[in-house]
Amino acid sequence: MIGRLFARSLLTAIGLVGALMPAAAQDRFPSKPITLLVGYAPGGTSDLSMRYLAESASKRLGQPVVVVNKEGGGGVVALAELKNAKPDGYTIAFMATGPIISSHMRQLPFDPTKDFSPIIQTSSAIYGLAVRSDSGFESLKGWLDYAAANPGKATYSTAGAGSPQHLVMIQLADAAKVKLTHVPMGGGAPAIMQLLGGHVSAASQTTEWKPYVEAGRLRLLAVYSEKRMAEFPNVPTLVESGWNIVAPSVYSIVGPAGMSQGLVQTLHDAFREATQEQGYRDLLKRLDLVPDYAGPEGLGKLIGSIHESSGRALRSLEKK
Repeated sequence: MIGRLFARSLLTAIGLVGALMPAAAQDRFPSKPITLLVGYAPGGTSDLSMRYLAESASKRLGQPVVVVNKEGGGGVVALAELKNAKPDGYTIAFMATGPIISSHMRQLPFDPTKDFSPIIQTSSAIYGLAVRSDSGFESLKGWLDYAAANPGKATYSTAGAGSPQHLVMIQLADAAKVKLTHVPMGGGAPAIMQLLGGHVSAASQTTEWKPYVEAGRLRLLAVYSEKRMAEFPNVPTLVESGWNIVAPSVYSIVGPAGMSQGLVQTLHDAFREATQEQGYRDLLKRLDLVPDYAGPEGLGKLIGSIHESSGRALRSLEKK
């Protein structure tokens, strides 16, 4: 009798363990590939930097992190898709400064300060204004003088409407009292192609222009950072050129709102380790991105700060 009761209890215990095992397996994260949405065209600085980090983080997470380009709207298309994703950590996205700023310039399907879970800031970017070397424009003043004499004919491309480089040009046009025509593209690489093809007179963009400047095909008129670039010591900043304008910048990874702290921390740790690799630092140098780090809390504060300051800048322009 006792033997039968013991055997029955043992079988019941085994059954309970078996029933619990699948649930435990499902609780392990990640147990399947993770999608990293990048809202810009392949080949640009954001795409290349995210692809490196995705491959490195995959090794640490034990599951592939697959980069999917969802270009359009200056990064808005990818983030709109992210907002509607489950907060289970399996869909995350690259967020640059553009969508944070453009929320003040147009109606977006998300609030950048409320609809996402900050994970990590990975770097920041340098921006500049470039023209073709055969354009005849030798300086920023020369290009702005052309814009003043030919209202609307001074065209410039960017990675998208509402991007930091677009905001800078809005501020510059207002300060210089000239009319410029914006040509938004789906990413930095196509923005530069527009300039190389002669479809616009300038490109306001991150350092996708660098190899073409070095090759002599493009001329860099000004950079939007606080200091000059070491590679181009003769190119002035906008501040040095007489315009008190500096571009905000953040390259980061976020998830949908509502992600648990544990999921955020797991993803943060994997990508944080990836950013420490020498290979990543070497890539940033080649892309002229600046190593910049913030954890989930710091990134959340940074997004809020950029949102507030850019909104204040745009509102001041509207009042003029």
